[in-house]
Amino acid sequence: MPVPAQPFPSLEELLTLARHESTTQMDYYIGVEHLLLALLRIEGGVAAHVFAQQDSSSSYVRFITQSGSNFAEKNFLGIPTPRASRVIAKAQSYIERGMQPDERALLIALLEERDSLVIQRILHNLNVKRGRLLKAAREWQPHAATDFSLPPLEIANNDPRYSPSPDELAIIQQIFRTSRRVIIERLLSSEGNSYSGARVLLVRAFDAHRREQSPSVVKLHERRHVLWEKLRYDEYVRDKLPANTSRIVREALPEKNPIGGLKYSFVQGHLDARSITLRDFALSQPPQAVAQLLREKLYGAFGSTWWNQRTSYNFTIWQEYDLLLPPVLELEALPKAPLGARKIQPLHDVLRAEGAFRADEPISLINFTVLKSKPAQNNTVQLVAGGNAEAMNLALRVDVRNVDLAAYPNLQRGVVLQRIDGRVIRTRDDILQERVLALAPDFDFISDRLPPQPALPVCLPNPLRNYRALLDEQLNGSFCCMHGDLHVGNILIGRNNEAWLIDFEWTRDGHTLFDWATLEMSLLLELLAPQLPDSWAAAWAALAPLERLNRLCYAEPHALQGEPFSADQPYAQALIPVVEVRRVAAGLLQRGNWAEYLIPLGLMALRALGWQERPLAARRFAYLLAALAIHSSREAQSHYLRSRAEEGDRTDTPTAQQTPA
Repeated sequence: MPVPAQPFPSLEELLTLARHESTTQMDYYIGVEHLLLALLRIEGGVAAHVFAQQDSSSSYVRFITQSGSNFAEKNFLGIPTPRASRVIAKAQSYIERGMQPDERALLIALLEERDSLVIQRILHNLNVKRGRLLKAAREWQPHAATDFSLPPLEIANNDPRYSPSPDELAIIQQIFRTSRRVIIERLLSSEGNSYSGARVLLVRAFDAHRREQSPSVVKLHERRHVLWEKLRYDEYVRDKLPANTSRIVREALPEKNPIGGLKYSFVQGHLDARSITLRDFALSQPPQAVAQLLREKLYGAFGSTWWNQRTSYNFTIWQEYDLLLPPVLELEALPKAPLGARKIQPLHDVLRAEGAFRADEPISLINFTVLKSKPAQNNTVQLVAGGNAEAMNLALRVDVRNVDLAAYPNLQRGVVLQRIDGRVIRTRDDILQERVLALAPDFDFISDRLPPQPALPVCLPNPLRNYRALLDEQLNGSFCCMHGDLHVGNILIGRNNEAWLIDFEWTRDGHTLFDWATLEMSLLLELLAPQLPDSWAAAWAALAPLERLNRLCYAEPHALQGEPFSADQPYAQALIPVVEVRRVAAGLLQRGNWAEYLIPLGLMALRALGWQERPLAARRFAYLLAALAIHSSREAQSHYLRSRAEEGDRTDTPTAQQTPA
């Protein structure tokens, strides 16, 4: 059947589209990236087809092309760069020699530009050879949209807890577009225990002959989160982790859908319909089995290519851990700040200073980077220091609410705002105090120390009065490639108790012990906190075995090799997996100083105060755990320094055999 004639954009029209892309991003030139973005705008065009053949949607290619854009006030000149001019001239020559349509000629000219960093970055992220894309572009044949359609996909849902929305169904349809039938076996993320708000599904698919395909996990989340996770996966995971790492094999990012999706597949078929998260595994298996899995299947599988490939790293704590805390400032957007308003740059020292801002003070933020925009939450825009996932880029966040989003048409992640104005509503101290007030404390929550307790042999510092000094301390540690969000919902357990990791949105290079402090906090909230009655006395009582565990770590580390708790002690069973985490952490300490681990644990606990979906008892426990971790970190530091001094004395003092006659 002949293909009906249909209009194709001319080269001149493509350049008009490129000019539009450039003005949208407020760039003052037309570059190679704008030419490619113009081609990707054409639905059903050659560029969309070529990249779809590589299992990459136009949305994802657009995202990696645009990442790092600079949103600034510039005078648009519309002049092509020398490289873009060369590409346009080559495309024109192909058209004059008979190549049709014009968009094919422009795409081939772009792909042939071997020195273009934009094209090189796209090829790297897609893990595809230039020749494959060129071959697909040359062989592309236009088809009328009505000439081809897939049979409808049957979707069955076996989990009564989950009712997919129309948007979610549309994403599932797109991900499994070549399948005939899909069964949603289980919702792996549970309400109240999903840290990110994403939906994670265990799915089985069947082909046209009703034959079952390999099981897979589908993650559904807001489009910008899906785009970012795919980018981090391509950079840090795809070529660097062992074979039993889950693999992203397809993304679904339709432009008009507010959410997107990722399909994870698993090599060797170890994931099946019985697979569960580590959270469910820990709640259904003996704690000894959980501890063994953490040691053998998690650390044993990923340690050699991840946490053990570490390098010495001396850092100030805020550089790695400030991102766990609330924003340093919350502002109300202003159309324009009054004359003389303070101008604040990212990572400015004043953002870390106590009492540096007063209520209603006008502020002008200069060159901050967009992390998220939240139209559903008072049009809030979250602003950070940089666009990448490294912790320093996410430190000292500022949230601006009631932003006129129409005035900022390109508020995607990574865009730099030259200036945005607002007045101070709350500081980080205000937010933390409000979170502690929500716990209904039965003590003075702004005093320097918490009240003594019969269950504890020590008096604890108040985290609200001590966290700031903690952030300014120096640590001698190490950094490595890390998961960045290693909680019990992101570890899947499949056949033969194999452990699989998913969710790489925050994967990055960072402090080696970040992952393990995250995992311990997650285990405590899932295994110990649910056992607590809703009272402060119960939260204090649960702290006693952890105080003992902390003391053993820095004062009697050999005791960790045995069983620190007898079976009849309160919460001893819940702490068995936590003890295994500590054993792993002991091997990852850079100099044997347990302050390197306990400080991150305390900041992880402070972070949990903001998880309103968690029960009151769990958040009270997290607050006290933060206090204990701060106290124990100071004790560990003192013990470490004393040990070093004693070793120095033994080294410097002559023995009887060495003493001269």
